[in-house]
Amino acid sequence: MHKCGRSCSNSTDISFAAKLWQVFRAVISGALDELKSVLGDMTEVVLETIDAHIQCLFVQVLQLDPKTLRLEAL
Repeated sequence: MHKCGRSCSNSTDISFAAKLWQVFRAVISGALDELKSVLGDMTEVVLETIDAHIQCLFVQVLQLDPKTLRLEAL
């Protein structure tokens, strides 16, 4: 029986987090659409900023940085 260990666990976590983020992003996007009359074109900037922070979260919290990935491969 193959033990996939931490890399499989991280892969599952990443997949789940990515799917969950898409749900949250849709909710946030819908809320921002309702604020478009107040914020104008800034709604897109807000969503892009949130996306950038989520990307950093994936890299830091889920340890997707190159150094950690190399260490896990060993």
